[in-house]
Amino acid sequence: IVSISQPHVRPIVRGKTRAPVEFGAKVAVSVVDGYAMIEKLHWDNYNEALTLQESVEAYRKRYGVYPEAVLADQIYRNRQNRRYCKEHGIRLSGPPLGRPSKQDQAEQ
Repeated sequence: IVSISQPHVRPIVRGKTRAPVEFGAKVAVSVVDGYAMIEKLHWDNYNEALTLQESVEAYRKRYGVYPEAVLADQIYRNRQNRRYCKEHGIRLSGPPLGRPSKQDQAEQ
């Protein structure tokens, strides 16, 4: 038991240096015109990259069209999601796949 008052809370092992374990829910949120909508809320660990297409389809169902652009963290920019966005004419912003170039590393 992690929490007596919230027995559903489970530790999420992230493997990050600063916070190897986090507590609480993972939430996928869409923001449109300043309004935030929860697309997915889950108490277990899952790969967030899988929620991009679900969120885009929820947007299409809600508004009748695909979004013009999606702003996403690096984890969402996998090949499958990039292909999906390209097929639907969606601009997926964020860093490119792969390691940074030596020039980019030197600038940091």
